[in-house]
Amino acid sequence: MRRSYGFLILSLTGLCGAVAIPHQEDPPAEKVFKNITTMKGAKASDIIPSMHFISASLNVKCEFCHAGQDFASDAKGPKHAAREMIEMQREINAKNFGGRNQVTCATCHAGHTHPIPVPPVEGATVRAQRSADVKPGDVLAAYGKAVNADAAKSISGLHLQGTNLSMGVKSDVSGSYSAGKFTYTTKTPKGDQRQGFNGTMGWITNENGVQQFPAVYGMLFLNEKLIFTGPDSLPKLTGLGGATATIDGKDMLVVTGTEEDKTRVTLYFDKKSGLLSRTMFSYPSILGNLAQTNDYSNYRKVGGVLLPTKIINHATDGDQVQEFHSVKVDNAIDATVFDPPKK
Repeated sequence: MRRSYGFLILSLTGLCGAVAIPHQEDPPAEKVFKNITTMKGAKASDIIPSMHFISASLNVKCEFCHAGQDFASDAKGPKHAAREMIEMQREINAKNFGGRNQVTCATCHAGHTHPIPVPPVEGATVRAQRSADVKPGDVLAAYGKAVNADAAKSISGLHLQGTNLSMGVKSDVSGSYSAGKFTYTTKTPKGDQRQGFNGTMGWITNENGVQQFPAVYGMLFLNEKLIFTGPDSLPKLTGLGGATATIDGKDMLVVTGTEEDKTRVTLYFDKKSGLLSRTMFSYPSILGNLAQTNDYSNYRKVGGVLLPTKIINHATDGDQVQEFHSVKVDNAIDATVFDPPKK
């Protein structure tokens, strides 16, 4: 059937060059379709292709905006939003691109029902659905029970050994962690590269020596290195809210809130195990928010506490995968190991 249909199309296409096609009237859209507002004055033949364009740009079906078979109905909110967005698109293109369709639905939506206001990063498109049934306190308590938070209170320091995969290169890495402070050494062909945070100052070593920066200038750097041992070690948030989401087919219970510096934090907990699966940080700037996500897996018991031994950091400049094959408790770590090297 499809081959016959395709042959018919090709045949008609070939005839177009030899046979004059009679002029067919193309009336204004409002003469053919009911309840035309934003597209009033457009050719009727442009309406259906435009609908297909919107559908493809948002990756939705007709019923996303339309109420059943009554396409003239204004019952659904997304239809009103679509009209407003069409006007916005026209205004942007008229003011900046001579009326050309340079900015379109696809520019911002890129196949999603809602525009993504942050640079592309893993997890940015996961939309948590607010739910009054999800109580943040209960979710955090379940997380504490799952990892054995009581035992975590006796752990003040950890030594870690494993590998770091970044930009396609896997290297050996060792580190120490204690109450939000950390230091890591990565073995590279050009020598050891070190980085750390002593509670107030972040630092890295490179060919030019030691580069230091206040914590406020490097929150992304700090948050990608944190290891959470239970509810007490999680970011301190205000304005807590509950939600649900799905990540890789798994149901998540979500806790959202805001840090003191206005960073928006979203915590995803596996509904079945109670364990922390993902953190997402949305950092504000004068131009927009910058998103970063961290995924946690391969939980293993260390000192009676379940800790993630695989951490994937997703950021706009690429992913980094840390896998630790050895994690040991050390409650006597000298705090000076987190300070930047003297030279």
